[in-house]
Amino acid sequence: MSSKNNVMTNTELSQFVELAPMGCVVVDSAGQVTHANDLAVAASGIPTERLVGAPLAELVIPETQKTVTEALASASEELKTVTTRLCAGLRPIELGVRSVSSSQAIVSFRDVTDEFELSAKAGADLTHDQLTGLPDQYFVLSELTQRLSTSKAKPQALLCVWIDELSSLVDTYGQNAVDRITQEVSERLTVKLRAPDLLGRYEEAGFLALLTSDAPAEELTDIADRLRNEIAFPVSLDQKLVSFTASVAIAPIRKKRPSAERVLALLESSANKAANAGGNLTDIVEL
Repeated sequence: MSSKNNVMTNTELSQFVELAPMGCVVVDSAGQVTHANDLAVAASGIPTERLVGAPLAELVIPETQKTVTEALASASEELKTVTTRLCAGLRPIELGVRSVSSSQAIVSFRDVTDEFELSAKAGADLTHDQLTGLPDQYFVLSELTQRLSTSKAKPQALLCVWIDELSSLVDTYGQNAVDRITQEVSERLTVKLRAPDLLGRYEEAGFLALLTSDAPAEELTDIADRLRNEIAFPVSLDQKLVSFTASVAIAPIRKKRPSAERVLALLESSANKAANAGGNLTDIVEL
């Protein structure tokens, strides 16, 4: 980051960011977010406690991390923009990078979801699920295929979550209530997963996440059990608590990377297994 003659103090910089008419964060020379205003939290969908202290490049999808890092390293008084997707929810966002000192830069956040969706509809390209705002099934499967084909990818694990007996919930509470349950599960998963993880909606009752993890199968089972219990906490609807259960399938992906077709076949088998067991099940899938 280039130096400036008129350097703002930390207090002045914080005040400037707070008063900015758009989402803004301050990034230090190491690329770490040191301050974020409320509009940045809203634009990114990432809570303040996860945004501040995080390396900015690690908040975006791996494919654009190098571009973001380079934009920060070469930041100057001239505004540079980078269009990317955030790892959390894969929200499309435009980052505007401008240096304010030799050790600090201001990065603006602009949510470009609407522009992406219009472009996607015009080109029959990738879209987001309208109910949850997460990437839709087509995007998730395309991204999964791409990541599984990358030979140098980090150790990963596949996580699939189903809301059990969705049709019965619709019969009992109605579609609007079940839509709210689905949205709540989506929000809980988004909060629980880490920034580098890919999360999307998979079919009507399911969510699919690709985790960056080298944890052994036993540890993944504990993670899945805790997650299953946490996301299936009762939802308040019309001042009434509605209970439901969820099932989770988790599969470590090591050196031998399965095809997307095999992954889908095993997930379907796991979903059937959970349904036959009455739900509320954690299943370790061998890929």
